[in-house]
Amino acid sequence: MHVRSRYAVAILALSMLAVTQAAVAQLSCPPPNPRPAAKPVPGKPGETGWLLEDKEADANGNKIQIWCLQANAAHGGPDFGVLYKPAGAKDKDAVWVGACTFPAGKNRPNKDFTKLPNGKPKQFTKVTWFNFEPPPNGKNDWDYSYDPATNKLTVNKTAGAYVGGIYRWRIVGTDVYPAPKNFGDIKFTNGGITTQVTQLFPGPNGLAAEAITAVASANGNNWGYTLNVSALGGSGTDADPFIGIDTDLKAGDTFSIAAFGIQNPFVSSPASDPANGGWVVDSSDSNFVTFRATVNASFAPGAQISGFGFTSSAPLGTIAWGLLSSNEAIGSQGTVSGPALPPDQIISVGPSSSVLVGEEVAITATVLAASNELPGIPVTFTSSTGGVTFNNGDISPDGTSTTIVTATNGQAVASITVTAAGQDTVQVSVQGTALKSFATWSVQSATPTPTPTPTPTPIQKIDSGSISRMLLDLGGIY
Repeated sequence: MHVRSRYAVAILALSMLAVTQAAVAQLSCPPPNPRPAAKPVPGKPGETGWLLEDKEADANGNKIQIWCLQANAAHGGPDFGVLYKPAGAKDKDAVWVGACTFPAGKNRPNKDFTKLPNGKPKQFTKVTWFNFEPPPNGKNDWDYSYDPATNKLTVNKTAGAYVGGIYRWRIVGTDVYPAPKNFGDIKFTNGGITTQVTQLFPGPNGLAAEAITAVASANGNNWGYTLNVSALGGSGTDADPFIGIDTDLKAGDTFSIAAFGIQNPFVSSPASDPANGGWVVDSSDSNFVTFRATVNASFAPGAQISGFGFTSSAPLGTIAWGLLSSNEAIGSQGTVSGPALPPDQIISVGPSSSVLVGEEVAITATVLAASNELPGIPVTFTSSTGGVTFNNGDISPDGTSTTIVTATNGQAVASITVTAAGQDTVQVSVQGTALKSFATWSVQSATPTPTPTPTPTPIQKIDSGSISRMLLDLGGIY
């Protein structure tokens, strides 16, 4: 049974660096006004909504998206929906692995992964989403955990209560089944009774934030980083405490930053204090630094752990960071301000052979600087022949181009449906630079496969003598 046992709710009084960006990375469903028009979810007929998060990807090309889905005949809404798209999969084969189905529900998305030497995710090994009712009387929740290796979704029905703004819970039932391709098929079966979770309640005005968010500050060549423990409401006063759940750090957990020109990495107080994890510099080179916790520690929502830093003369840009934990409920990943070189290379990979009209294909563009992947870079895909339909990204009004921002693995992936026979060419360019490449492939008309004509079986004539001999072979009964 999973029971949270820490009842101290005081917020750690940790010093915080002056940050260069927002300290809280929250998602809301629906997005705040003025909001853009809802768009179709690629490969999911009947689903429309807003793509809220599209930057999380591992080095193998697997991707996690967070959508805010509008209601339809199959489910309520607006609801948060977590979509996992395996590398190389068609849009229709992506699976739903989490949902928010409580009005004003609170949500904590996280993941576990194996990492590259620079700390970036190599392979997602678990994707989690914890959805719980808002305070003060919330007592129901759903805990989702997806295993990409088996394609199994574990749904835990949990129940709990708020204690001073902190939500604590226990598991009361578990269901495991293949992750569904349709959002409306997220269900829970217990005691022979099946519940379609996404039809229980609509989830408008939900909030979501990963357990940990990294924020940055800079003073000349000196860079400092703070780990913020996310809160999902409240102001941190006695009368209005921060809302959320405890974050349990484990000794051996790592916080990695992939940047450029790193020198003199360090950890100072309060991050170095044993009460805050006793962080140390674990490893580094000019393009990454990994910090490691040496002591278990637990933090309430709203806590801020500063004291991570290094120097670099590289210009301001967007870099990737990741917190890898043995506690899958706090593993976090994202982008943050940091020293980054400008793009100097783009590599595009499209279909390797001819395709058929109506087929869905993908073009993957990787943006590099000094052979290192760059996140947060806008890439524009432009059709020069007009024989394709772009399915994702910020699509131009005339439909001839789409712009996609590179994920944490430095890749922008355009999903395309081929609409005409001949030869298609798509130009791939990095905004603000002269970098460009091209993806070209041939397209064949989809020709129906003819139905083969059956060959008639010859009729063998048998005389009366042959019939008599056969009957004798069967025992002489005739």
